Amino acid sequence: MKISKSSFIENYKKKVTIVPDLERVREAVYLAFDLTDQYGVIKINKAIAEAAIKFNIDEDILREKINDNDFILNERKQK
Repeated sequence: MKISKSSFIENYKKKVTIVPDLERVREAVYLAFDLTDQYGVIKINKAIAEAAIKFNIDEDILREKINDNDFILNERKQK
């Protein structure tokens, strides 16, 4: 049995920026961390999802940057 995706998911994926500029990714990472501070670390997935939606960035790209030690270390130096 084939499970079809909802039209919402299909439309959302079409609107997501495939290769966002670094500044948008940087701002989304900051927002994800700020939301994690608000929600608590247990709701990090919710924080990442909200940041990805706000900045129109694919969640996988955002997660990749959050998990990239070099990116995070460089960002902390600049802030």
